Amino acid sequence: MKLNVYLTFITLSLLTTFISCDKEEDNNDDANISGCTNSEALNYNPNATIDDDSCIILGCTDENATNYNAEATDDDNSCEYSIASMLDGNWNISLLDYETEIDLSFLESLIGFNLGNQEISGQAEDAGYWTLNSENYTYNSELDFDTEPFTILTFEAPSIPFNYSNSGIWTLENNDTDLILTDDMTGEEAYYEIVSITESTAFMNGTINVTQDVMGSEIDFEIDVQMQLEKIEN
Repeated sequence: MKLNVYLTFITLSLLTTFISCDKEEDNNDDANISGCTNSEALNYNPNATIDDDSCIILGCTDENATNYNAEATDDDNSCEYSIASMLDGNWNISLLDYETEIDLSFLESLIGFNLGNQEISGQAEDAGYWTLNSENYTYNSELDFDTEPFTILTFEAPSIPFNYSNSGIWTLENNDTDLILTDDMTGEEAYYEIVSITESTAFMNGTINVTQDVMGSEIDFEIDVQMQLEKIEN
């Protein structure tokens, strides 16, 4: 009889221990919940106690943007860029509208009378390039195009080739709406209004001062231009 009582006591003790352990494990499982613990994330889990790196945070993921979000995991197309950083790179002058006047008085000794000023205007494609560096604010540029033929009195004059390259430094003014290029050789400045700009295209209005050979004479030109620029992928 005593043996049966003893065995019963041992059995009850073991059952109690097992039940207690199971409850403790259940409590531990309830306390350790994996999930996103960042309250700003889209998939934030307020019950999670262990972060499992699953948090989803929308924002700008481009480090070059002014609103870069280091915590963002998924880009939401909200990135914003400074005008200087958008100008950085190589650009092709894909389309150029130009207008200028040429003083033809130097031909008086050849034709016997003074032709005065002649207006020249037109359009040219693939008219040169710009390279702008936003780290040290230096630039290289080349204007390379032929004017459309133009009429002088009763005859058509041939086109005039323009090829002008320079380099120097550039700055932005007037809340980054004006671009100023300063030639490092002459100190001459060229002013451009940035009409619009994206990561791949830009439209600008400006004035360029160049010296060009025309019929053996060096002539100074002030050319008003409207330019469409397209960025060249490196």
